[in-house]
Amino acid sequence: MADSVPEEDGISSPTFQDLDLSPEYRTGDQPLESFYIPVLQRASSYDRAAGYFDSKSLQYAAQGIAGLITNGGTMRLLTAPRLQSADIEALTDATTEPEELEILGDSLSKVLFEDEYAEYLRTDRCRCLAWMITEGLLDVRIAYMPDADDCNPFQHYHEKIGIVSDHAGNQVAFTGSINETGAAWTANYESFDVFRSWCGGEEARVQRKADAFERLWNNHDPKVTVRRLPDAVREGFEEVSPETVDGKPALDMFFSEEGEGPSPTVREQDERELWTHQQDAIEWWRDHDYTGIFAMATGAGKTLTALRAARLQADIRLTIITVPSKVLLDQWRDEIEAVFGPETRIQECSGRTNWRESILQLVDPYRVGTLQSVHNLPRTVLLTTIHTAASDPFRKAVQYIPPDNLQIIIDEVHNAGAPTFQKALEIDAGRRIGLSATPDRQWDEEGTEAIYEYFGGHEPFSFTTSDAIENGYLTPYEYHPLICELTAQEYEKYAELSAEINTLAARVHSDEDVPRRVLDQYEKLLRDRAHIKKTAKLKPAEFGRFLESSHPTPAIVFCEDTEQLEDLEAELGNRDLSYGVYISNREDEQADAMYRFENGLIDYLLAIKCLDEGIDVPDAPTAAIIASSRNEREFIQRRGRVLRQSESKERAVIYDMFVLPGPNAPKDDDQARRLIEQELDRAKVLMRAAENRDAVEQQLAEELDTYGSGYRYLAYV
Repeated sequence: MADSVPEEDGISSPTFQDLDLSPEYRTGDQPLESFYIPVLQRASSYDRAAGYFDSKSLQYAAQGIAGLITNGGTMRLLTAPRLQSADIEALTDATTEPEELEILGDSLSKVLFEDEYAEYLRTDRCRCLAWMITEGLLDVRIAYMPDADDCNPFQHYHEKIGIVSDHAGNQVAFTGSINETGAAWTANYESFDVFRSWCGGEEARVQRKADAFERLWNNHDPKVTVRRLPDAVREGFEEVSPETVDGKPALDMFFSEEGEGPSPTVREQDERELWTHQQDAIEWWRDHDYTGIFAMATGAGKTLTALRAARLQADIRLTIITVPSKVLLDQWRDEIEAVFGPETRIQECSGRTNWRESILQLVDPYRVGTLQSVHNLPRTVLLTTIHTAASDPFRKAVQYIPPDNLQIIIDEVHNAGAPTFQKALEIDAGRRIGLSATPDRQWDEEGTEAIYEYFGGHEPFSFTTSDAIENGYLTPYEYHPLICELTAQEYEKYAELSAEINTLAARVHSDEDVPRRVLDQYEKLLRDRAHIKKTAKLKPAEFGRFLESSHPTPAIVFCEDTEQLEDLEAELGNRDLSYGVYISNREDEQADAMYRFENGLIDYLLAIKCLDEGIDVPDAPTAAIIASSRNEREFIQRRGRVLRQSESKERAVIYDMFVLPGPNAPKDDDQARRLIEQELDRAKVLMRAAENRDAVEQQLAEELDTYGSGYRYLAYV
């Protein structure tokens, strides 16, 4: 048989006989590069039977069929679907072909067009497969075994054979362990035998494989049922079929620069199973044109959800991830590598790196490169702080990237609404994800509006702490207020400041222009009054009584300022209790304190604000919130630090310093009532999802009864 075929212009077309094919291939022989791709580059038809099928296998099958497209060849793919048990039972019970096709169509449509893998069909090489199906160049049939028995009710068609033909009539057959998946061709340990029709003694083996495939394809094997691809699935492929140039798909990334086939690169994937609400969040994000905020409870998996969403089509996009502080950079880096793969290029852009020297080299391909050149690059992430993301040098570096080539994740997105950081919201990314348990900026409507507008203008995807506890994703908890009263001098000062605030309030909230000095004075009065509650003189003593009570450890203690922290250190020292300090101005102690806390060497970890946002802390069951903040975001985040599930705890406990006016406050005093209402605002949020809510309401009602008629009823949620 001739080893080449003359074409009309007199140039010979290469055939299989040009290749030095081995009779056997194993993983160490690099079968993708040495066998699969070169054979298919010369092929005119390809018949493939493989036991495993999903949309990922279609993606990887596409790596070898560029030659078929170039040659105008055809492919027949016979495969077993990965169906759920209920689907297979329904197929077994089906009595007519239409019922079987409906079951197959529903199941395959769910796999191919409704879950994460659907993204591959929209932008990757699978679109070429969709085009081949639409053009009649690829025919897919589904094989399953209807005769299940009681011992093995879910048997699978699991054969793996391939028959490839060239224009000269040569045929190559192969059979062995290898499936039509990327892992099979590049990662697993596999082996298969090869038979060549032009080699003596092998032609009959090739023919037997071809005959076996034909029997299966035409549904003539009594043990296997073969069905055509259901119309619903075929129509789904047609919807994602790409535009063409000169009758061929216009997807540069399908071919290498030389037109000799696709890149064999296979990226490692994080396959942690997502919780239902995480899957729902990603689907919601898609439905909202790939923009939106995930308002998910601390500990409910916001980070993984965002990265798994961003991983979709990340091969053709530069990803920017901003975090609120440098402390979180390393934590995010670990997650990025786990989800995006260890080969991902991560450029940290912060004060501890020389990012300005290297960022343009990373960014330029996404600004001016072809789809092919971008797709062949490692996935690229710019990991930065919100401070850097809002800076002029960073924004200029990413300024001219087309939006379709850029996506952004902003962690603790409420920070981006601050006037200092709103310039980060000028980054024109086509895909946008904001993360925060509490995205609204308290007392800052303009900042909140700016955030919402940037992320699509719609309400966030919400998954509350109560939702997470109810669904078993967070630890149940108890809430216990620690009652602390103001001294006579403190309440007198509190009432005095309140009177001054009330005098200015009407002017500040009027429609008239208010001088800046008046606004500054008003804001200072508010801060000074809040400071009285946050740093009440009796708090250290009350903390001491807490230390002497029965409570689980280790415990995180949230303080207001350094002075208060030192007072609490004294209480711990007086009782010879072990503790560490984790605050920004004592960075030399941070790592050591966290290490000792993680390893059970200390029982208490004192912090001011460093542990508020996103820091993963050990399996601490207890939080003591000494700073009586009205900032809802702040105390919700502090609660979240101890709600993460752990084998070492069945429930968490939140202790909260609850400030009351004290015995010197006049009965039914308006200022006292407002102070109580402000404290109750926080307590009601924290007790709403607590297991002991009813008991806490009763406790607070009794405490408030001494302040005047009707006060006790304020305690009830």
